[in-house]
Amino acid sequence: MGKRRLTAQKQADRALCPVDVSNLLGLKVHDVARTMRAHGVTQPLEAAQARQWRQDPRSAPDWLAALFAETAVRAAQVQARWERSALEEEHRMLLLRNAVERRLLAGERIPAGYDAELIAQDIAFGASKELVRGCGPVCGGPADEVLLPVELAALRWAGVDPDDHDTWEIHRGDCPDVADGPSPWD
Repeated sequence: MGKRRLTAQKQADRALCPVDVSNLLGLKVHDVARTMRAHGVTQPLEAAQARQWRQDPRSAPDWLAALFAETAVRAAQVQARWERSALEEEHRMLLLRNAVERRLLAGERIPAGYDAELIAQDIAFGASKELVRGCGPVCGGPADEVLLPVELAALRWAGVDPDDHDTWEIHRGDCPDVADGPSPWD
């Protein structure tokens, strides 16, 4: 792939605001050049000027201060959109977890889909770990004393019978019935 030829506009922008100057200002070349043209500034910027404006922002021309403010507003808007999106996703996942828990407790089918099944698997995995922790050196204690009803339902959904040690996916190293040796989770 050969070198790209710069368009006339890009060449003009870089002549007005060289890349090293835009880097010092922390702004894009075309944004600075566009603003300079809009304010009638025709003299190319120099790195020394940019350094001075960064050290003492009060010495920067009004057009540059406006550009800094515009850039800050855009960055704040992007950040706000990202945070709103993250909050909406967190809310969606909380509602979905609530729905999955209700379905597990009612013995209903978990809706097909990555998120719902992943939530059910997560609940079942956590319940499996709690079941093993509550098992002690000799397995066979009552699971309903160790686990919450939703955890028991998640285990049933995953095909694990808390009273049948052979169906457990996770075991302790001291489980008497484990032929495979210690669990990788210990």
